[in-house]
Amino acid sequence: EQVNLHDVHTQAVVSTQSTGAVYISELVSKSRLTSPVPLIFQTESALGLVNLREIILALQRSTALRAEAVVFGADDYVSDIRGSRDDIMAVVYARQKVVTLARAYGLQPIDRVYIEYKDTEGLRAESEQGFGFGFTGKQCIHPGQIPIVQKAFSPSPTQMEHARALIAAFSENQAAGKGAFSFRGKMIDRPTLLQAQNLVDMFGET
Repeated sequence: EQVNLHDVHTQAVVSTQSTGAVYISELVSKSRLTSPVPLIFQTESALGLVNLREIILALQRSTALRAEAVVFGADDYVSDIRGSRDDIMAVVYARQKVVTLARAYGLQPIDRVYIEYKDTEGLRAESEQGFGFGFTGKQCIHPGQIPIVQKAFSPSPTQMEHARALIAAFSENQAAGKGAFSFRGKMIDRPTLLQAQNLVDMFGET
């Protein structure tokens, strides 16, 4: 029986190590759906991380799957590399690679789960770090984590005011024929402008 995508309210979540997993998922999806399946997939091994670019490209060639986001599964990854979850440096490279590849190919990067669910301060700190890394969200394992993560992955009113003011100042200086300029004690050029514009584009109603 064929099912229209409009009737599907959940997204598939799969763990992938190679493009073979993409092929299998595509066969399953083609057998049931008439429209591409929005897909969130997970990378959680050394091999999966090494092959992540090829996996993303395979998904983008797929007619049955539409990749939306990639999740970093840190616990399995750390076990695979024989690392320690307690050492934050064990996952820095992997987290940054997931963000870089996801952003390069238009996907949302989702950060690792924070398993110490009663440690709200630790969750807040790691969530803010993830936001700074470029992740768009974070996995949660307890309902109490959700508001902390949501707040951490949203800019503060002060940050939004700063971004809007910087954009306005940039426009004024451009009209005056200036390139780089000083704004609130910092030298501003186009990359800094783009960071401010990203905040406004993503959180313009904040």
